[in-house]
Order: sequence, then structure tokens, then C-alpha cells
Amino acid sequence: MLAYAPMLSMVLLLLAAEPTLGSPLKQGGFTFRPPKQFRVTRMDLFHGTKVGAIATPDTSGYLAAALVDGDGEDAASILVAVVDGPFAPGPSSRDEVATETVRHFNEELGLKLSLERAELVNGAVPRVEVLGSVRQGSQLRVIHVAAFEGEPKHLVITLSAPSGRADELATALRDSFDSVHAEGGPGGAPRAVAWAALALVAALFLVSVGLWRRRAARLG
Repeated sequence: MLAYAPMLSMVLLLLAAEPTLGSPLKQGGFTFRPPKQFRVTRMDLFHGTKVGAIATPDTSGYLAAALVDGDGEDAASILVAVVDGPFAPGPSSRDEVATETVRHFNEELGLKLSLERAELVNGAVPRVEVLGSVRQGSQLRVIHVAAFEGEPKHLVITLSAPSGRADELATALRDSFDSVHAEGGPGGAPRAVAWAALALVAALFLVSVGLWRRRAARLG
């Protein structure tokens, strides 16, 4: 049994790991789990604006939810927008989302966005991610936009955070993006939970094999 102690210890550590995500949030036919420290804020602050609704000229969108993790200048915010139009992640749509993100910030919000990169993310939750930065007064803020696959409409999530907090939020944001799914569809499990489940299955398998061998030896 001692031979399995390291595996069991790893499983217990993974299962005891503090979750990075909060309760599910449902908007526009989609569900996602924001990082646990974020809370929904007043929507009346955004009424009459299209902030976060990054869409092509032939589609339209609306801001469905706004979340913050604090009240000061160092707080981060997440904007959740629903765009009325299908979206299929690919090389051409990656470039299109990057272009529209720059236009949205420069023209609609009056903030000059410095584009850093645009990425096509494949996997259980296909999406296009755009990263850049804007300067608000003396503060440099990181902008991270994700446009998710969907039909006949799709979800766009935008994170704005002080540049010094980008690394701190990276893991929780990735897990949050991986949790997005259409209502009624399968939800993506946070990576830590998925690994814990796999490790637990492996550990139980090894233990069962050990028990079987000992019983076989006694009977033999």
C-alpha cells in the first residue's frame, strides 16, 4: 500500500485545491462561470452604451452582464456581451475579431487599443482570443477579449485589468473561458477538477490491482 502513497497524496492535494470559479452565470442562452472573486455590478452604469459588444458591421450585440472584483482603480472587470449572429472560430474570423476589437475601442469607446496578438483556441470550447492594452489616465490596463463559437448568436467576454494583475488572473480566466457553453449543452470542467478526477481513477485502479495481486498470492 505504501507504494501508492505518492499517488494518493497527489489526488488529495488536487481535490483539496481551492476552486478558481464562482457560481454559473446565465446570459442570452449561454452559461459560464466567472472567476470566483468577481461579482455582478449595476447594469444601469452601462445603459445606452455598446461597451463590450464587439460585432461586425452586419451584426449587432448588447451588453448582458458586467462583473467587477473590487471598487478601486486596481479592480478588474469582466463584460459579457451577446452578439446576434453566428460565429465559427477560424483563421479568417480570428483576423476579423482582432480588427473589430481595435475598431470598438478606438471608435466606439474612444480608447486607443494597442493590439498585441490574436489567437485561435481549439478544444472543447472553440474561440478566438484577442489581447491588447489601453491607457486610462496614468494606468495601463490589459484587455483580453474572447469570442465563442455559437449559432444563431454567440458570446463575447472582455476582461479589463491593471497590467500588473494579468498573471494573477490568467489561470482563473482560462478556466472561466473553458466553462462557457450553450444552455442545455455540456459544460467544460475546470482543468484542476478534470485532472483530479483522472488522478483519482488512476489511483483507484492501482489500489484495486494491488488488492487483486495480494488476494491471488494468498489463494496461490
